[in-house]
Amino acid sequence: MIGVDGGARAAAPLGLTLHLIVGDFDTLRAEEVDVFAAQGVRVARSPHDKDATDTELALLAACDEGASRVEILGALGASGGRSDHSLGTIALLAHPRARAVDCSLLDATSRIRLLTAPARFASDAAAGAVISLIPWGGGATVSTERLRWPLQRERLHEGSTRGLSNESLGAPFVEVHDGSLLISEGPDLRDQMQKE
Repeated sequence: MIGVDGGARAAAPLGLTLHLIVGDFDTLRAEEVDVFAAQGVRVARSPHDKDATDTELALLAACDEGASRVEILGALGASGGRSDHSLGTIALLAHPRARAVDCSLLDATSRIRLLTAPARFASDAAAGAVISLIPWGGGATVSTERLRWPLQRERLHEGSTRGLSNESLGAPFVEVHDGSLLISEGPDLRDQMQKE
């Protein structure tokens, strides 16, 4: 478990034990860093002026540690609503090191992953869950099963919202024949509409 700068504070309330904290520590106070270090958590401090975000440095650290699966928790929205950070974090899924492991982003409502052809993905999303398919870096040719609006070797074009807000019929399956595709597995849309 790697804590990313101020995000390290979220570990204890979630019952997670950190092994490493990474960052320039602009959002984690020096005394907090000292407390983590005293608990035996390794500290990897980076300069404030750097060429990568703290999240990217944590991803690379996880890969360096030999991780075969990386789940980035809470990074979308953890940066004070800065859309540039959210977009940059999503773009990390295309990082060559991230593509070598099973990498996904998780926030309070969804899981996002990137598939590059040829790729097959079997989701465990329950019936009613929102499944969005977004071409990344160009168009993507996609087939699906067990989605309300299925696709059969159909082209999703970059810049189009055609693949947004599909609905799982239970354990959907996605195959990417050509291109790269972001898959977002979200909450049950029916539950959300009932709450509103």
